[in-house]
Amino acid sequence: MQVSLTTSILKTGKFYWLLLFSSPLLLMTSDAVVAIVAPQRIAQVTPRASISRPTLKLGSQGERVSELQAALKLLGFYSGAVDGIYKEDTASAVSRFKQAVNLNPDGIVDAMTWQRLFPTEPIVTPTISLPNQPSNLRPNFPVPTQTSPPTRVTNPQPQPRPTLTPGQIPGVQYTTEGLPILRLGMRNSEVRKLQERLKQLGFLAGDVDGDFGINTEAAVKAAQQRYGLEADGVVGGATWAALLRR
Repeated sequence: MQVSLTTSILKTGKFYWLLLFSSPLLLMTSDAVVAIVAPQRIAQVTPRASISRPTLKLGSQGERVSELQAALKLLGFYSGAVDGIYKEDTASAVSRFKQAVNLNPDGIVDAMTWQRLFPTEPIVTPTISLPNQPSNLRPNFPVPTQTSPPTRVTNPQPQPRPTLTPGQIPGVQYTTEGLPILRLGMRNSEVRKLQERLKQLGFLAGDVDGDFGINTEAAVKAAQQRYGLEADGVVGGATWAALLRR
């Protein structure tokens, strides 16, 4: 009887120690299972904020002008320096780009111009982040930058209207000397004055009709080449100075 009781106690003791040593293992295994089964939090992609790009024109300066010049250079419309200064060569490149996308080639970068430059990027105006591509690989136009739809502008900020002096035409840009900046597609009395001067100097053989067409552009380029200027067909301050001092 005593031997049976002792054997029972020993067996009970073995069960107790077996249970005692196996419990941490069970707890560790349970924690591991919970850690594996628990769903991981997936980082949510936060949409990029809309980029504010203002209207740009002759005389504008800053980061947005550099961004514009870089975009036009990537697309093959601009070959000048990316210096953040909106000069006549930048305006000429803008005009060529706008004409290529069926916009009025007025040399002004407005909301529609920015939208055509970056057709899928949210843009707020009252204009790229350029893709990381080698410089020798120019993408086909247009250049997609992201897949999210453009942000709808509900309350655009009104832009101040330029102050015109007597005799100046609304919608035409003027240099600081008051000379009109003229280019292909314009039709007004300032173009007529330009045509009369080109005809006097022997560069224009067509009619003086106030329409800046292909013939007038060819005459302007011929004059610019003759006087050592960049033959871009845009009549700015330097071209006017060359024409008027002859």
